Amino acid sequence: MKAPVKAVFFDIDGTMYYHGIHDFVSSTQKALWKLYEQGIKVGVATSRCHAEMANAPSFFRTFPFSGMVSDGGALVMEQGEIVKAQCLDSAIVEEIVDFAQTHHKTMRYSTIDGNFFMREPLQKEKDGSFALYLNLPQMKPYEHDKILNLFVYVKEGRECDELLKRINGRLSLVNYRTAIECNPTDTDKSKGIRALADRWHLSMDEVMCFGDGKNDVKMIKACGIGVAMGNGCDEVKAAADFVTKRIEEDGIAYALEKYGLI
Repeated sequence: MKAPVKAVFFDIDGTMYYHGIHDFVSSTQKALWKLYEQGIKVGVATSRCHAEMANAPSFFRTFPFSGMVSDGGALVMEQGEIVKAQCLDSAIVEEIVDFAQTHHKTMRYSTIDGNFFMREPLQKEKDGSFALYLNLPQMKPYEHDKILNLFVYVKEGRECDELLKRINGRLSLVNYRTAIECNPTDTDKSKGIRALADRWHLSMDEVMCFGDGKNDVKMIKACGIGVAMGNGCDEVKAAADFVTKRIEEDGIAYALEKYGLI
């Protein structure tokens, strides 16, 4: 028998936040408030950094989330207080910077204080970033910054293989078709969730999570109940305990109702 759910974590983009309307569907907003009113902790687990949340809808900015896992798991906060901040090894970062400079690739990196492009990105990269977050990273050369999370815009192929060879298993990676997300070793969303669960004296069996992307797979597997969105990728669906409806079809509310939480 499954343990009772005492905390629920949600990815943002493609899970809570529907880019088709640049907002949270109304059923999701109502569902999160119902969880909160029942005393169930509601958390966020995202690869976004704080700067990328600046123009999120007012619901997101005002909802009383119990915990926030951002930067792919490298930064964990509880109501504004930093619980954990894990930065990338500077020696490996410098190798990635050298690769990006040598091959003229865009690198996006986040610190506790901000979000930056290391060099002028291609227009399509700027357009893609703005379409997702309604803001853009600032331009700033890498200057031995303490980096929480970074993306290198490199397509699958020879250059991608070269970058992976340089990293050589020394970072936690999520490999997308046109970019590689780099996190500190043994860091991902599930570790951030676990840090908050420990703080709240909960087991991971008492945690439920929702996600749609490759970088949600580990947390989907780690939590007591992992739910994949109907619009999610094949990898996250395969890892999930339950595949709900699409985000725009009230998928979050549908799953929470199925499990008797609302």
